[in-house]
Amino acid sequence: MYVAPRPKLADDPHFAIRLGLAAVAGFVAMAWLQPQLAPICVALPIGLIAGLRKAFNPARAIGGAVAFAVVVWLMAGIVAVTRTVPMLMFLVVFLFYFVGFYVTRRTGSAFGMLVLIAAALMSIVGMKNPAMLIIFRDGFFTGCAVAAVTIPVLYLLIPARTKDRHEDAPRPAAGHHGGGALIRSVVLTGLCFWLYALLPVSDMILAIAAVFPLIFPTGDEAFAEAAERSWATVMGGIAALAVLAVYGLSAHFPVLLLLVFLMGWGFGILMMYGRMSASVYQFGLSVGAVLVATALTTGNPEMAVFQRICLTLAGTLVASLAVAVLDRLLLTPVKHEDHHSPHPAIQRRRFGREFDY
Repeated sequence: MYVAPRPKLADDPHFAIRLGLAAVAGFVAMAWLQPQLAPICVALPIGLIAGLRKAFNPARAIGGAVAFAVVVWLMAGIVAVTRTVPMLMFLVVFLFYFVGFYVTRRTGSAFGMLVLIAAALMSIVGMKNPAMLIIFRDGFFTGCAVAAVTIPVLYLLIPARTKDRHEDAPRPAAGHHGGGALIRSVVLTGLCFWLYALLPVSDMILAIAAVFPLIFPTGDEAFAEAAERSWATVMGGIAALAVLAVYGLSAHFPVLLLLVFLMGWGFGILMMYGRMSASVYQFGLSVGAVLVATALTTGNPEMAVFQRICLTLAGTLVASLAVAVLDRLLLTPVKHEDHHSPHPAIQRRRFGREFDY
């Protein structure tokens, strides 16, 4: 899957400020709209704006939010219709998993990721608690609407220095598009079945965390992504606990917004200059903001952080191990002639630098 390059000071010197303000906007929207799924209202604007590079691109900013909302609504409707026949729902969801992985491996596009996340979320929620299906669907729609309004306004107020728009440069996997997609669909379905049968709906992050390493074409990249996702979760948890500790000393909403801005700004600076991949700090900010929002609505932040770290570790490591073993047993190893890898950690290991395109 294509990964956007690290944001550059020359292109967008105010990237970190804009990211911090996006986090603030999410908390303001959460307080104003008071949605039932407050963390989603915070996480979606952060995730979408953090993935943008160079000048404002309406197709990616607004189009991405609209596309995700449409896919979530579509999957919610399909799950609502098929959930009364569990085997039929499993088959339909499995087919969506296969399509999502196949599209990503065949084209390198991140669109398959939207399909995978929507299918996993809606199927888990719909099977475990049908009443929550509508709540989650509407919660994601609200979060996408907040993102579609917030991001253009922030780029209007704080534009990038460059006028050039970033153009993605995705590359397909080196081979085994169908076979690799089938293996990853089986692994993700197995994790989801475990959630359906044994775990509460609150533990759905296990399956969602597994999507990220599975989306990459090889076992090496899956392990690299699992490690970086785990580090990001730890960093986000520490940042959330720090914000909540200071907020506890002066529990006023402006103080919370200032702390959230500083957290977003700090992770934005790390995205530009940090030693690890930019996506590590992007995910760390999402984790931190979600944990703060969750703690404000449910309490017990320490347990939320511990649970999030454990579930992320379990989901990513189990998925990576399963894919590595099955790929080795069932598929002949293939590589690009130029040893290309879409993952920044593998790029640093092989070439001593990250690609800037």
